[in-house]
Amino acid sequence: MKIIKYTLNLNRKFTTFLVVLAIAVSSMFMLVGCSTGDEDTAIDTTLSAQDINSESPVITPPVDHNVDINPDPLADSDKALSLEGYGAIGALTDENLTINDMLTYAVQDEYLARGEYLAIIDKFGDQKPYSNIVQAEETHLAYLEEIYLSYEIDFPDDTSAGHIIVPADLLEAAETGVQAEIDNIEMYELFLSYDLPDNVFEVFSALKSGSDSHLLAFQKQVNKLK
Repeated sequence: MKIIKYTLNLNRKFTTFLVVLAIAVSSMFMLVGCSTGDEDTAIDTTLSAQDINSESPVITPPVDHNVDINPDPLADSDKALSLEGYGAIGALTDENLTINDMLTYAVQDEYLARGEYLAIIDKFGDQKPYSNIVQAEETHLAYLEEIYLSYEIDFPDDTSAGHIIVPADLLEAAETGVQAEIDNIEMYELFLSYDLPDNVFEVFSALKSGSDSHLLAFQKQVNKLK
């Protein structure tokens, strides 16, 4: 009987030890998990603060797009070219827009934006958001060139130099950027109100999305410099 009692006591002690050990291990994992979560939160908070306090927001690239490389041919009326001006300003005053007109105005306005921002960088140095947005304008032009290639139309040359006005200071430069992007967005909104081929509609939508982001960047610069 003494042996049995002794064995039972050992079993109880061993069981108690296992329970205590299990609780300790569980607590350790909980502490590690909480610590990791806190670190992640700290990192996220730091990144958010950097984004908020940065001099210029991250420039969001245009949304993804799909271009049909073998679209239905454009009708002769859609291929007609009868421009009433240059870039967005020309497009917004043109009351007889064809698809070729729209594409040409879009290319002109993207050339103009790129040239304007390059001129600002040349005068004032490599400044944000201009350096970011110049790269985005290259992307905009590449998107449009895809459309021209799909229709086997010659891509327009850059004739923006005669339309570029270099601002006197950085505040005027930012204000110029704001107005340029407002006009550009309004132009694409006008184009998107027409019945367009799917590939043209997608590219115009993508470019408008990019310009929405650029407008926010320039507005932030204006607020900072005033």
